[in-house]
Amino acid sequence: MRASAVRLALVFLTYVLVFVAWSWPLAAHLSSAFPALADQDGYMQLWNVWHFREAVFSGQNPFYSNWLLFPDGASLWLHTYIPIAGMVNVFIGNEMLALNLTLAAEYALSGTGAWLLARRWLRQPALVWLVGLFFAFSPYKTVRLPYHFDLVLTATVPFYILAFLDAFWFEPGRFWPQVRSWKAVVLCFVLGVITLFSDYYVLFALIYFSLGYAAWFWLRLGSINWRHRRAWLVLAAGLAVSHFGIRLLRLVKVPDNSGFWWGGDLAGYFIPAENSRWLDFAWARQLYHDPRIYNMPGSVENVMFLGYAVPLVCLLAAFWPARPASQRHQDPQGRPLAWVLLFFVLLTLPALRVLGHVKLNLPTSLLHFVPFFNNIRCPTRWVLMVSLLLPIVGFGALEAAWDAARRPVARGLLSGLLLVVVAVEFWPVAPPLDSSRTLPAAFQAVAKLPGETLFTLPFGLIDGYQQVGKVELRNFLYQPYYRKKLPSAYISRVDAQQFAHFQADTVMRTLLALQRARPDTTFTPPSVAAALRFRQRYQPAVVLISPGWRNSLAHRYLRSVFPDFSERNFPDGYALMAPAKALAALPPE
Repeated sequence: MRASAVRLALVFLTYVLVFVAWSWPLAAHLSSAFPALADQDGYMQLWNVWHFREAVFSGQNPFYSNWLLFPDGASLWLHTYIPIAGMVNVFIGNEMLALNLTLAAEYALSGTGAWLLARRWLRQPALVWLVGLFFAFSPYKTVRLPYHFDLVLTATVPFYILAFLDAFWFEPGRFWPQVRSWKAVVLCFVLGVITLFSDYYVLFALIYFSLGYAAWFWLRLGSINWRHRRAWLVLAAGLAVSHFGIRLLRLVKVPDNSGFWWGGDLAGYFIPAENSRWLDFAWARQLYHDPRIYNMPGSVENVMFLGYAVPLVCLLAAFWPARPASQRHQDPQGRPLAWVLLFFVLLTLPALRVLGHVKLNLPTSLLHFVPFFNNIRCPTRWVLMVSLLLPIVGFGALEAAWDAARRPVARGLLSGLLLVVVAVEFWPVAPPLDSSRTLPAAFQAVAKLPGETLFTLPFGLIDGYQQVGKVELRNFLYQPYYRKKLPSAYISRVDAQQFAHFQADTVMRTLLALQRARPDTTFTPPSVAAALRFRQRYQPAVVLISPGWRNSLAHRYLRSVFPDFSERNFPDGYALMAPAKALAALPPE
């Protein structure tokens, strides 16, 4: 038992070292920097980590905030909130350190869990370890490191599958499984709750795995004889019916919540991600940014790359002549995994699209027409599960093909070579880092000024479906230090009434229009009553103008809203508007 624990700890440590190496120099700045790209979601999610602790220590509901969207605030239950990292921050008190430790642990635990799952059916140590690397550090995850922290919180996935297999025993044709271990059932529930507080896409991955696995037994898929022509004819007929049926649903405009728009392209499996250190080819960048192929050229949502070596080796092993059945295939619990793998591949492609051309509407895309389920509208994210199941299924076939060779040294060398090749394919460039430790002078001044609210220019409101105005996410990075509430917000789900409030207020509506107006546009200053309503509702104690917006139409309009405010300009381009007495009390620059 002790030896197993030591071995598990060593495996965990190896994946920690991979994270350190592939994200360096992040490990040298764990408490003072974090992975971030300008104006991307990372800033919002670091704010999440800070806000959770702030709310807990102030006795407030951590799933509601008026630090953004002041004064009304908004619920954070449907926000990509990553409360699991916020809980870590409750004990640490440093949002960057809490976030970075959570990320390192999630990557390493993802690898360790996949390693444990792979050991159930694989024997070659290098291949088992490679399964963990493939899942934990796939391009899908490394490219998202500075973008979407929530989507890399995948540590629960392999542990859930292990617990699920220990908990239930399915039999073909029976709907309800037998419970083998209630302790494992409880563990499944606990892991589900942890996943709920990590990311809802990953939670749905667990749900879809469970349903896909059970469907193999419910539909008796294991009893289909694919050597008979009838099975293929039924499959072809089913695909034809689903293709035209789904096409009809789209023609009559049944809502799919943009699931097809966000759907992947088959070419995405073969186009290296832009963060690849060794495979960032010019042709790959050209395809990745081609609007004829992708609806959102250059988006990380297009990344589905799994390398070339593992898919090729798995394909060769699967069709190796006279290959015996793999150990996984002989295991009644492991046999459905090939079907579940196919299920997740199909989920990534609602429509079988090749270089932008739709060839076939796949039956799995029906989920995008089902309310509630169609909230999962970025299908390419299911490559997460493909990256776990593909090496387990494929390496099982590879080991079965090798068994006839009886050359253990050669098997070990080839496994090691495959590991090296995958490391080259997956090795990313270091993610860009940012920090709030170097606070711009304008934000230092905001922190010293009295009052509760900061109004920024530009300003706006963004959720997952619509956007008005513009939100500079770096303002959220500094909020823990200047500690003033913002009318602007970027929250995953916002009540439509909040957008209506922006449009109902004369000053807000005019500012939104002026932010996107031509420079030669003329405007009428607000009435005294309109300016007073705006100031009473939003209570701005200070106005911060970003460098690119100084002397803009919106800036000039704000001067008419705050005729009693004075201005101070800063060398880096920022400008502050505040009462003259408050500005005079600030120390000289």
